[in-house]
Amino acid sequence: METKKKTVGRPKKAKAAPKEQRHGWNSEPEVGVFLASLIRLTGAQTVLEIGVFEGYTAKDIIDVLPKGGLYIGIDIKDYVKPENKAAFIKASKEGKVIEQVIENSLTYLPKLPKNHFDIVFIDSQHTFDHVIKEFKMCESLITKKGIIAFHDSIHVEDVKKVVDYAAHWNYETININTPEGRGIALVTKK
Repeated sequence: METKKKTVGRPKKAKAAPKEQRHGWNSEPEVGVFLASLIRLTGAQTVLEIGVFEGYTAKDIIDVLPKGGLYIGIDIKDYVKPENKAAFIKASKEGKVIEQVIENSLTYLPKLPKNHFDIVFIDSQHTFDHVIKEFKMCESLITKKGIIAFHDSIHVEDVKKVVDYAAHWNYETININTPEGRGIALVTKK
């Protein structure tokens, strides 16, 4: 009878998969996870994202929306990565309503229904003039208990100024630091 020899020793250390380079315009991955948790915690059914870029945050949002939930993502150009577009298609087949809008937010926002969105996530052009206009337009789009979230609310001065503006005009605000120090602010009506 033959015996098989077993070599006992240290297992080879597995090499970590190389991290895909993330473009600096993308939100940190933790922001998408945070927004997904916020959707679950609040039971949000309708989400508007302004500034989709490559679609990583959108994918996290869409993954947790309930059947029949609505996601509208607006960006001036279609930068969404193929793997995230595939997630949009999959979600549509699961009974979620997914709309990708390629248009300037300032021309599209007036077309949306009032008092409709549970969460609005703003991560678009980061100038005060642009972000304040988006905020003012989104005020009428959120539900009574709706949330407007701003990315880059700590390290981009103009976004920070809009959050500060909201705090002075009958809104509760909380500014949370993110792993890269960019920040996410949550703004709700008092």
